[in-house]
Amino acid sequence: MRPVQFNPLRARFSTDAAPQTDAPKEAAKPMDEAVIAEKDKQISDLQDLYRRALADMENIRQRTKKEVENASSFAITKFAKDLLDTADVLEIALKNVPQAERTSDANKSLKDFYSGVSMTHDNLIKTFKRAGVEPYGETLGVKFDHNLHEAVFQAPVPGKEPGSVLEVLKPGYMIKGRVLRNAQVGVVTESS
Repeated sequence: MRPVQFNPLRARFSTDAAPQTDAPKEAAKPMDEAVIAEKDKQISDLQDLYRRALADMENIRQRTKKEVENASSFAITKFAKDLLDTADVLEIALKNVPQAERTSDANKSLKDFYSGVSMTHDNLIKTFKRAGVEPYGETLGVKFDHNLHEAVFQAPVPGKEPGSVLEVLKPGYMIKGRVLRNAQVGVVTESS
């Protein structure tokens, strides 16, 4: 006679196991209406929190995208600001050569020097434009705007409108629509 070995799978699914009763299962109790209302409120609260979290994430995504765009657009701001002084010096050098000397062959060295400084200045301005740095429009005679101008001096001038720009000492520059440096100007005051 062979010894009987225990097999757990066979014991679990064996038809020899204890007979099952065909007694009806206890009927599920109907849920109380207050419990259902509470669960519905919890569901709506969780849905609201979920929607708010989605909206917050979308706002953060858009804000981050805008900050990245601004960072790349205005990354050269400090460098461009430093180069504006160089452009000013070149412009002053060009203005200080008399018109007669610019075209005269009497002093060929000065004429060539003026030509070289002029080309350097023009090249620097073109480089500024490629980077989005541009001088803003003519400011002589326009109304003084504290967002665009920096008043260096004031002077009474008969026949000129008080508060208008009299003289531009240094031109103003913008980088992609944002003021990089205000134009330094003289402003007309009322004559007494």
